[in-house]
Amino acid sequence: MKSKRIEWIDFGKGITILFVMLVHVIEGVYKTSGYENYDSISKILMAIIFTFIMPVFFALSGYLYHGSNNVRTYLTGLGKKAVNLFIPYIIFSVVYVVLQHFGGNVNNLYSWNSLIYIFEKPIGYLWFLYVLFFIFVFVGFLDLLNMGMYAQLIIYLLSFIASQVINMPYIFRSTLTWVICFYVGYLLKNITINWENKKILIILVVLLCIDCIYQYNGNTDWFHTNVLSLNNFITKIISIPIAFYYFNHKKNTTFFRYFKGLGKYSLIIYLVHAPVTSIIRVLLLRIGFTNYFVLILGISVITWFISLFVCWLSNRYTLIDAVFSPYKYIRSVKK
Repeated sequence: MKSKRIEWIDFGKGITILFVMLVHVIEGVYKTSGYENYDSISKILMAIIFTFIMPVFFALSGYLYHGSNNVRTYLTGLGKKAVNLFIPYIIFSVVYVVLQHFGGNVNNLYSWNSLIYIFEKPIGYLWFLYVLFFIFVFVGFLDLLNMGMYAQLIIYLLSFIASQVINMPYIFRSTLTWVICFYVGYLLKNITINWENKKILIILVVLLCIDCIYQYNGNTDWFHTNVLSLNNFITKIISIPIAFYYFNHKKNTTFFRYFKGLGKYSLIIYLVHAPVTSIIRVLLLRIGFTNYFVLILGISVITWFISLFVCWLSNRYTLIDAVFSPYKYIRSVKK
């Protein structure tokens, strides 16, 4: 039986994926030569948006996570996730590299050989799908051991610290780094929180501001907040309950309904937006859109609507939908 969708979770996914697209647009322009005069604006925007987007996305997945009671359920669930995450992962790894080599004006060109090693090191933005799968492997395994929530939390905290101080392969380092964000989302679902208590929100916002100021004053690389590290750990973790509070309290307006409707398409938008952003940036620069603000706005608007068009196509054409949701078609063939 199909589980009922949680409206505020879908809204959270929809609004967060918008910020994912925006920050990649800003980052692309920041890395493009000729815009050094706007570095301060780009750095501030990247620092703010990167602080919360990936922790929140992992936490939203954690909120929806259900543990397995036995090995068979665990392996079946992993099989489904492997199909739904790795088939798009492979397809868009190829698409991304191909477009890089034929699109021109690339900030970080991946070699053709990088495609051979995508199960050892992801390409670009696709790292999220890669890491998310292995987080499911890790958390699901500990659930099979009937380990309590708080015992797991301690393990994930220690895992994060280990990932920061021990040199290890990407697959382990990235999984141990981000699993804590995933599990914070799971905890927020399973512990009693009075979301109406604004004092909690105020305390969290104050702590977030204090730590942001500390990061700014204590680190010359302050704007690189995309990666979870010891330096930005507090801000990233605190951003999760703040975001969840906002998602929970957003009124049922047209704005809410718009992004709620896009929540179930967040994976499609995630996969499509990065290569489209790169192409649109190159095209707009070639035809003379060189003003920083016009370029950011133009890339963002065009990328957003192209991504939504692909969402529409996935609803209309089975072949396209199969790229983004392959498991349901494989399952129907087996039946």
